[in-house]
Amino acid sequence: MVSWSKAERKAGGFIKELDTDDLYDQLDNMRTYLKELTGAFGKIANRQWGRARELAGDTAHDTEDLMKDNLAASLILALGLGVFIGYMIRRGSE
Repeated sequence: MVSWSKAERKAGGFIKELDTDDLYDQLDNMRTYLKELTGAFGKIANRQWGRARELAGDTAHDTEDLMKDNLAASLILALGLGVFIGYMIRRGSE
């Protein structure tokens, strides 16, 4: 047999007194608000994503131009970095 506490009986009475039409209206309002909120968030996220993509593209082009202008230094840097990484890998496997 299930025994209900005094608080549970009061809560049950409160739930029975709720107007279901009012509850549905509140849920509709919440749904509309969340739809507007997610739409606004989506617009902001798309705008920021576009800006980040544009900035990354510009940076990549600037880096490529810099490497072309300083080809010898770029090759020496790449060679040195490769030797260093190779040394670290070999040292780690011993």
